[in-house]
Amino acid sequence: MSSRSTILNAVREAQGATATGPLPESSFEATVSLTDFIATLDLIGARVMRGATLNEAKTWLQANVPAGAPIASVIPGLPGTIDLHTLSDPHQLNGVHTAIFHARFGVCENGAVWMDEAELGPHRVLPMIAEHLFIVLNVGDLVANMHEAYVRIGKIGTGFGLFLAGPSKTADIEQCLVIGAHGARGATVFIVG
Repeated sequence: MSSRSTILNAVREAQGATATGPLPESSFEATVSLTDFIATLDLIGARVMRGATLNEAKTWLQANVPAGAPIASVIPGLPGTIDLHTLSDPHQLNGVHTAIFHARFGVCENGAVWMDEAELGPHRVLPMIAEHLFIVLNVGDLVANMHEAYVRIGKIGTGFGLFLAGPSKTADIEQCLVIGAHGARGATVFIVG
């Protein structure tokens, strides 16, 4: 028997019987809390706006996005200045100031929002290339934690999707935090309702 086999057999014996079947339910009660969701978004560097309608979002965008800045929107009620369906090459998105999306749901425990192919539009690279993200989320579309999020994703049944949590961040060993190094420099979550 090789050394590798000896080691792997020893590990298997030390682990004992492997569990089968579904994972046990968590022992804590998870609650959906809009207050916690907003606090987490604030903690991770995202801006939070509240409003009753998309008209309030449109007003905010007009006041906060520089005049003439390229805007790419996937939400019909919040038009952009770029027609995404006429672009054949995602490289043409270079220079987009603000990208506007709808999120399927938000996760209270970490401030992430889930978007899949339906929300991302024809170019799934858009949230990674835009300087700023403006994400619209319905207040009723919150889940407490990632356990509930994955259950919900399984019921959606689409292909590609991703979680986004605030602006892009990275830090080095000297604890120097850099915002926007690998993606968006800013993220605003507009909570409707």
